[in-house]
Amino acid sequence: MAGLYTLERGAHSYWLNTDNNDNNSDTDNDRKEIVGRSDGLINLVSYDDAAGAVLSALQVGSKVTRGKNFLISDGHPLTRQQICESAVKTALYRDKPMPKFIGSSENNDPIGKLYDGTVSERALHWKPRYESFDDFCEMHS
Repeated sequence: MAGLYTLERGAHSYWLNTDNNDNNSDTDNDRKEIVGRSDGLINLVSYDDAAGAVLSALQVGSKVTRGKNFLISDGHPLTRQQICESAVKTALYRDKPMPKFIGSSENNDPIGKLYDGTVSERALHWKPRYESFDDFCEMHS
């Protein structure tokens, strides 16, 4: 499964609920550094879609699934910056400041991986309900 999320849970909630202006402890500073580079790619899938993929795997049965690995994501990876920009469209995160990102392409930091789950989607006869995290946020704004 790719990065799982709901409106209240996921990387976006962690990054946007970190107070980036508060330097009162080392823990806050360590937490901010976890955000990573703004253009780093994250593959995502909602908890609902993940559950749907599991149900689809059960429905197609062991003749299709036995001994196989399936790659489940919504097929639209977003950058860390895009994830945060999508989340602030919702009322829950609208007033949250954007996190501080670290790293850059200048340092040759890894950008992330692109998942291609089309083989899994075909085998399981499954499609994610939410086309992307941004669509999910638009629906919940």
